[in-house]
Amino acid sequence: MLSSALLHHYFRDSNAIKCYQCKSLTDPNCGKNVIDVNSNIRQVDCDYAAKPNSMEQFMPVTKCNKVVTSDKAGIIISRDCHFQIVGQRDDICSVSHSRDVQSCYTCTGDLCNASSAGRLMAYGILAIFSLVAINIAF
Repeated sequence: MLSSALLHHYFRDSNAIKCYQCKSLTDPNCGKNVIDVNSNIRQVDCDYAAKPNSMEQFMPVTKCNKVVTSDKAGIIISRDCHFQIVGQRDDICSVSHSRDVQSCYTCTGDLCNASSAGRLMAYGILAIFSLVAINIAF
């Protein structure tokens, strides 16, 4: 029979993902469109990253995110492990503060939250086509 430490090691390695972790409030490089190796942004192993302070139950982390929020201070960009609440849709980004979520990008793969251009561009194109279709219909 496998020991619990060996089981933890086996399952941790099978789900482990590394993500960039930063906030544009404290690190201007976090607000760049694309993070490169010279940006010196912190990389974290999501199995060991601190979970948000909440009574919610979180699923194992298998994704990273880039979240754009706004409040009185302006636009804030953050990148982190994607903590998904059990039962929540996997494309929803929750924030533990009073900021409004402007956009949320989730991705799978180590350090995939270096950029969100592809998915955000896809959403932008989809929005444009939707507006055109609505205008044509009227």
